[in-house]
Amino acid sequence: MAQLPAILVALDGSEPSMDTVDYLCRMLSPQSAVIDLFHVKTETPDALFDLGSDDSRFCVEEIDAWTRHKGTQIQAFMETARSRFLEAGFAPEAVTITIQPRKIGVARDIIERANRSCAALVAGHHGFGTLPEFMMGSIAAKLAETMARVPLAIVGGQPAGQGVLVAFDNSPCIRKGLEQVLGLFDRRLAEILLCHIVRPLSVPHSVARPFFSPGNEAYWLNENSRKIVPAMVAVKDRLVRAGFNPEALRTAILEKKISRAEAIVAQAGDQGVGTIIIGRRGVTSVADFSMGRVARKVLQMAYRKAVWIV
Repeated sequence: MAQLPAILVALDGSEPSMDTVDYLCRMLSPQSAVIDLFHVKTETPDALFDLGSDDSRFCVEEIDAWTRHKGTQIQAFMETARSRFLEAGFAPEAVTITIQPRKIGVARDIIERANRSCAALVAGHHGFGTLPEFMMGSIAAKLAETMARVPLAIVGGQPAGQGVLVAFDNSPCIRKGLEQVLGLFDRRLAEILLCHIVRPLSVPHSVARPFFSPGNEAYWLNENSRKIVPAMVAVKDRLVRAGFNPEALRTAILEKKISRAEAIVAQAGDQGVGTIIIGRRGVTSVADFSMGRVARKVLQMAYRKAVWIV
């Protein structure tokens, strides 16, 4: 039997972290992946590092009690998370728990673990922090900027339903990563929407008059649509062969949208879709930057959805 791909799920013991577990239990196929529940354990309060050291000699007994209490809490949390995957149909041997002491830093330890052999990394949008909901937590932000080797999912809030919107631009990233990620999902997904955004040539700038004629604008929109449709059809065919319901597969080409990111997030909201899949970089990728502007904006705006960056 072929070895199933492993999904590394980074958990911190917070309520949003358990929301991430519930999301994955609803979306993933127990026959398509194994789960590694991963926690980086800190032995002392983070505040002790604020002055560049972790000198805790002045409160050793309290630190020991704090460490034992945190250890008991996170073990119980991880066992609860594992039980939810088992209830969702995953085999006991397919869901493991790893609690690892911090080696370098929480984010870097997660990345090091993910780079070993996992097929995808999943983390919550934020954890215990008290910042406003729309602000991404520090660990998630570091992972989003750095984790480019495997698909990364940042899960915010409690994403609705079993629908998926794919921001489809036929870029190398989306071609390579789309089917890899969807291959992990339940084949009974309610909807998979391949959504392509076409911007007009006359986007708003600091000019008083349009420079492109209506005829040329229409030609551009038609050509863009004509070139993307065959790629969308090919992807739909491959997804049907992979076992997805043909009736769940739809395509949409949205024209005359000034902001691609805004259009993607708005379409996901209008369709009641809780999951967005987007390429880390678009067609015009720039090697100097770890993430393209559209993916970055979608990640910022869709803070109550699960965003898979591939």
